[in-house]
Amino acid sequence: MWALTIKNLVFPIFCKQCGIRLMTEENGFFCPTCWELPLRIEPPFCTRCGRPHPKSAGFGPVANFPCAECNAQTEAPPYRRVFGAMVYEGAAAEAVKILKFYERRWVIDPMVDELRAFIEDSMDTERYDLITPVPLHAIRLRDRGFNQSQLMVDELADLFPNATVTHDLKRIRPTRVQSRISDPLQREANVRGAFAVDQNVSFEGKRILVVDDVVTTGGTVAQCASALHRAGAEEVDVLAFALSVQGHG
Repeated sequence: MWALTIKNLVFPIFCKQCGIRLMTEENGFFCPTCWELPLRIEPPFCTRCGRPHPKSAGFGPVANFPCAECNAQTEAPPYRRVFGAMVYEGAAAEAVKILKFYERRWVIDPMVDELRAFIEDSMDTERYDLITPVPLHAIRLRDRGFNQSQLMVDELADLFPNATVTHDLKRIRPTRVQSRISDPLQREANVRGAFAVDQNVSFEGKRILVVDDVVTTGGTVAQCASALHRAGAEEVDVLAFALSVQGHG
């Protein structure tokens, strides 16, 4: 207790969202209030895009079901469904940015805690044969020093008893950072054909889980799923720490 007090006096840390001084080491980036504000995704949520539905009134278990936007799609995406632990807003969005752009990799700890809770409550962990992170191009991996999606896979793989981790999905050309592109068509073009699996690798009949930090329009994970299907994958699901709901619902 006294050691923590002295540490906070000498090396004070402040919430990255509201600026209040942090007096606990439980989460070294956000105060409890700011970290609790972003919406946790829990039933009912869409069985394709993973985004939450408005809360249902009444009692009894709440079933998940497709949202209106996904039902209206004339062409299904190459992935079966997306799962996400939190809505991409507030401290959850800031955590993604801190991890990805400011290289504070220890912010992964509270993010992984949220993912673990979601996985245990909402996923069939025995379903998958393989888990793969969304890969970075070699140039960006060298510059950043780590792949944030790989960090998540490293912490979560033990929850999937039948799955092994694969790194055979590759990003074969450098792309611009998706979050810095506002036009949806440009975002789609930016990642089109950016991923591939070596022709000597077969995923015939495999059920694969792709892990990423955030899904916004779904363009990146769709390209990953397409590459995995070309290599023979039977089914591809996506798991992300956060899902963007902007323009949804």
